[in-house]
Amino acid sequence: MDINLIYKSRTGHTKQIAKAMSSVFNIEPIDISEPHVLGHTDLLIVGTGIYGGRPDESLLEYLNNLPANQIKGAAIFSSSISNKDQTELIVNILKSKNIEVLNKRFSCKGQFLLFGWGHPDLNDLKKAKEFAALILDSIA
Repeated sequence: MDINLIYKSRTGHTKQIAKAMSSVFNIEPIDISEPHVLGHTDLLIVGTGIYGGRPDESLLEYLNNLPANQIKGAAIFSSSISNKDQTELIVNILKSKNIEVLNKRFSCKGQFLLFGWGHPDLNDLKKAKEFAALILDSIA
């Protein structure tokens, strides 16, 4: 099974989560800001920070430009100061391309200025790995 994990992180918090999760899949996370080629993918794991209640705009643009027939399924994770799942825009883009999206998503508390200081912490990263393991179990 071809699994890829892509992410966009402005502050490094989503990158930390991406690295933790990718260790479960034994893959390298892909920062969409860096040049790369995303080939055929059975499962695409998408990660973003939430800024002002929205996923990162460059990630939304990246997803809008993905070929529809290249990806079969997707899972989503995010980090935000509110620790709420605010990834519906991502879900809508993926579904518009006939990509099946796992219902369960992972949201982690992030840090902004003095709010959420210290997040993601070791416990958050442990939960991210548990979510990754749950994804593996669901596709096995």
